[in-house]
Amino acid sequence: MNVVFHVSSGTLSEVSHATNNVRNLLRDETTDSEVVTLLANGDSVYFFTADSPIADYVESLIEAGVRCRVCRNSITGRDIAADELVDGIELVPSGVGELVKRQAAGDAYLKVP
Repeated sequence: MNVVFHVSSGTLSEVSHATNNVRNLLRDETTDSEVVTLLANGDSVYFFTADSPIADYVESLIEAGVRCRVCRNSITGRDIAADELVDGIELVPSGVGELVKRQAAGDAYLKVP
């Protein structure tokens, strides 16, 4: 089963909650998840930059095989350059477009938090 987690909140506690949910799924041996995607748009994109307080945690998710994707529209609207993002982040043209594609492909959708 493929899963897409969607985070758009701009608070540290809510983005941390979202990333912890991703980690919990990865650790859950009773759930067979093939591809896990964490998609960030809106103000949550601030937490996917290399200088964010959870940058190391985001890197660890990428190293664990999570596809971390960030909305290009959201970073452009917030004057964040692509090279400011954590290494390994994939940019998508629009977060909502990516969600439509993932759901059409059959991914389980989880809005977090």
